[in-house]
Amino acid sequence: MEKIKIKGIDEEIYVTYSKDGLPIYIWKDEYAKSFYLSLNVKYGSLHTDFEIKGKKYKVPNGIAHFMEHVKFNVSKGVTANDLFDKLGSDINAFTTFKYTSYLVYGTNKIEDNLNSLLDYVYNPYFTKEMISKEKGIIISEINMGKDQPFNNLYFTFNKCMYQKENYKYLITGEVEDIKKITLQDIKLIYNTFYHPKNMFLIVTGNVNPYEIEKIVNENLEKKDILKFIPFKIKKEKEPIEIVKNEEIIKANVEVEKAKIGIKLDKKAFKGYNDVKLNIIFNIILASNFGDTSDLKEELLLNSLITYMGYTRFIGDDYVVLDITIESKYMDEAIKQIINKLKKLEISEEEFNRKINSFISSLVMNYEDVEQVNNLIQSYIINYEDIVPNIKEIYESITFDEVKEIMNKINTKQMVVVKMKKNA
Repeated sequence: MEKIKIKGIDEEIYVTYSKDGLPIYIWKDEYAKSFYLSLNVKYGSLHTDFEIKGKKYKVPNGIAHFMEHVKFNVSKGVTANDLFDKLGSDINAFTTFKYTSYLVYGTNKIEDNLNSLLDYVYNPYFTKEMISKEKGIIISEINMGKDQPFNNLYFTFNKCMYQKENYKYLITGEVEDIKKITLQDIKLIYNTFYHPKNMFLIVTGNVNPYEIEKIVNENLEKKDILKFIPFKIKKEKEPIEIVKNEEIIKANVEVEKAKIGIKLDKKAFKGYNDVKLNIIFNIILASNFGDTSDLKEELLLNSLITYMGYTRFIGDDYVVLDITIESKYMDEAIKQIINKLKKLEISEEEFNRKINSFISSLVMNYEDVEQVNNLIQSYIINYEDIVPNIKEIYESITFDEVKEIMNKINTKQMVVVKMKKNA
């Protein structure tokens, strides 16, 4: 078992592998009163086109999320909820673009909880009746999701931003996608992607890492794990050009909303890896659009917005930065945000404050079992491994580097999506 020291934070993460190849990440905190388990599959809504042994497959959009739902079935009339209700633990699951996660939060009986998590996720129980029943449930979920303003705004924005990427499609899929899903599709996804070698387990809390390793190995040894067959996900290069500059949608909202974003060519930021780029863009956006920024303070003071937030996303060939607002004076608020995007600025004093603030937040993450679990999850999905020197990376960033990146940001490929009230 390997110990990875998180430099400068006095924390360590244990890393080992089950006999079937399941990576296991363990963070031990002897003061923790609870534990958090996440069993994660490197399979999300993006992965609908793939190849196995030269044979190409295309499954319906939304199938990763569909699998998450049906996976809760253990046997006829028994669900995962029944297993964990007896243990007094909370369970949940979610699907993203890139992965699916099965979660357990508890305060005692760690062995029983871990065994139950492995038992229900590594359980190939699927029936036609189950698939048929789940379709109705998920179709209702899709229809309800379309009534959620921010969800609608986000995916409309993505359709304007992306030409090739599956980010433009709902994680749940559309109603017609769900109707196409078959029992054979579900078995194909399970047998291909739900293998220990394409998954990873994270355990955080007051636990014994060697005991965790023993429990996992003993559990998986009893299961009929199929041989792992390598697959290849189809990946199309996303153009830098956006699809559409502007879109207006109508919705039943009290306060109108908008999303303003720009798409940048990643080639402009050569010499910076994704970890460092992510931090620098966060510094720039926080300084110009964050809670302590002059712009946000001014917009709130003048009642031009009721909410403003920002995100950044680093793809293989591009970077997307976006700002989301709620406003009763939409056009003026958008105008001021666009002006700021064209004239980004940061002082050295502000830069130093942001670095110190982010490092403090990083340290505070290690006060909570869920936060540490999420942090490890993010590292594995986004960077394929633990980032042990993240504090050193923060400290290595210079003011000149931030200014260099900021000066390369342009608004040539801009998307503005407005959500207006129904007439």
